[in-house]
Amino acid sequence: MKIAGLERNKFIELFGPLYENSAFIAEEIYQRGLEKYQDAEEVFISMRNLVDEMEYKAKLQLILEHPELGIRKQDTSRLTKHSQVEQKGAGLDRLNEDEFENLKSLNDNYVRKFNFPFIIAVGGLNKNDIFKNMMERLENKYDQEFQTAIDEIHKIAKIRLDKIT
Repeated sequence: MKIAGLERNKFIELFGPLYENSAFIAEEIYQRGLEKYQDAEEVFISMRNLVDEMEYKAKLQLILEHPELGIRKQDTSRLTKHSQVEQKGAGLDRLNEDEFENLKSLNDNYVRKFNFPFIIAVGGLNKNDIFKNMMERLENKYDQEFQTAIDEIHKIAKIRLDKIT
């Protein structure tokens, strides 16, 4: 994919969705100029670096853009198309009532402790992997979990990038 010649709208259409509801990241990269990029991977690296350099409040806002895991089918309007596909791929749209209640309880405990949603790149994971990760990460300290959330956001963005390239 040739990056340097992309028009603004096409660039934002392609790279804007990598970070959940945060097309401003792609917009900033576009504003800085595309001539230095040979491929989409280099754009992603710049986007990742931009996120890593953001202030705490901006990073927290990025985390807060992510949906709770396991939202019921009737509530999927709150999910981006990417999140719907990703959660479905992990089987989170097919939880039985007990599993859904367990996930809801884990989500609630997580948000109560950290004040932001549990974030994990669900690609390649199943519901049991996700439950296990949630229980383990509930033991983390705030700073560790905040950084883990950012790291998982980067993983999600990379998975999304790999699907468009």
